[in-house]
This record gives sequence, C-alpha cells and structure tokens, in this order.
Amino acid sequence: MTRIVLAGTVEHSVKVTYLGNNKYGCRVYVNGILSSEEVAEGRSQIGPVCRSLLRMENKCGNISKYASRARHRIGEKELREKAKGNS
Repeated sequence: MTRIVLAGTVEHSVKVTYLGNNKYGCRVYVNGILSSEEVAEGRSQIGPVCRSLLRMENKCGNISKYASRARHRIGEKELREKAKGNS
C-alpha cells in the first residue's frame, strides 16, 4: 500500500464498496488519489475503520477538516449525553 504524505491542507474523500461475504473495502483518497485502504468485517465496522484511516492521515500531516473531526469525534456523543444527565 502506498501512503501519500503531503504535509499540508488537502481534501479527503472516503469510498466504501461491498466486496462480498460481509466484507467492505474502505478507501481514503487525498486530492483524488488513493492513499490508504482497509477491509471492514461487516457493516458495523465501516465507521470505525474509516475513522481510523482518517485519523492516521491527520497524524501523518495530511490535514483537512474532515480528517481532523475523525480524530476528535470518538466519544464526544457519549460525553455530551453524560453531561446532560448530570445537569
């Protein structure tokens, strides 16, 4: 697999395709060029796999709002709901 590192602001896109046998191919494109891919074992794993790929893109320096949100989104919903319950 080839990972593209541009170290700057880029545009990310994610594409998911059904591979058969309950497996989904998750691909991350940087400025329209394939950068990384991984297989999700079942529909429930598509989100976590895509977030993981986007987090790594952001860590490697390929920065976009889309990838940055993937780094900070994990657990935010649960924390908000917990805060509402304590109010």
